[in-house]
Amino acid sequence: MVWRILISKENNSAMNMAIDEAIFNHVQTGRSKPTIRFYQWDPATVSCGYNQEIKKEVDLEAIRELGFGFVRRPTGGRVVLHDHEVTYAVIAPCEGKFSGSVTESYSEISKALAVGFKLMGIEVDFEKGYLSSEHQRKAMNPCFTSSSRYELNYQHKKLVGSAQVRKYNCLLQHGSILLNYDQSKLAAVLPRLSPEQKGKLAKYLKKKTVSINAILNTPIEFHEAVDFFISGFQEKWNKDEFVISNKLDMWELESSEKLRVSKYLTDGWNRRKI
Repeated sequence: MVWRILISKENNSAMNMAIDEAIFNHVQTGRSKPTIRFYQWDPATVSCGYNQEIKKEVDLEAIRELGFGFVRRPTGGRVVLHDHEVTYAVIAPCEGKFSGSVTESYSEISKALAVGFKLMGIEVDFEKGYLSSEHQRKAMNPCFTSSSRYELNYQHKKLVGSAQVRKYNCLLQHGSILLNYDQSKLAAVLPRLSPEQKGKLAKYLKKKTVSINAILNTPIEFHEAVDFFISGFQEKWNKDEFVISNKLDMWELESSEKLRVSKYLTDGWNRRKI
């Protein structure tokens, strides 16, 4: 497989999701190459999974007061705060190494990320258990409170959270890799919790999560972390070819702008009821 590695500038929540979906759509038609995209968020953003009911998951007024962005992802999973992290998107046909199940494709991607972590001096562990569907659907249950099978932990603390969607025999997997902060600030935007309950949840999230720069003796920047992860993919998937880019194709730019305006900026998408 020939991969494009795309390193994007910071974007707001609507544009980030629009770009990923635009690439996903064009990979389905064969117009765009399979892509591994790395990016950041400006401002910091709370995202919900495709199947979540917004009123049960987040307090939109609190999100606005804190200056966070908000968006619903096209992928599944649960609530995440994207703040000083490395976000990745893997977009590819479900063939070759991805011809198996969703769990098997999670494993393939996690193994490549694990090599990247090892190169930067972090030995990660693979989550061995499974989350029940009931647990994953439970309201006010942020992504980083627990790990799904093959997600990556460091000394029993969650370091990476991921979610996937498949369509027309292609996959889009999103992943949130904590760079500077744990997920404790997420407690402030969860609904129907007293200040005391939010305080307890913040402490729990701090206990359950860890960032790259909380582990390393010498902190690294976003671009340095991305370089390690690129090397990890290249080393693990050494039979594939990789081309590094920092720009979208023209048709992807046009599709992204349409999706940004018609979908990811709208209440019809972001607040829709399941």
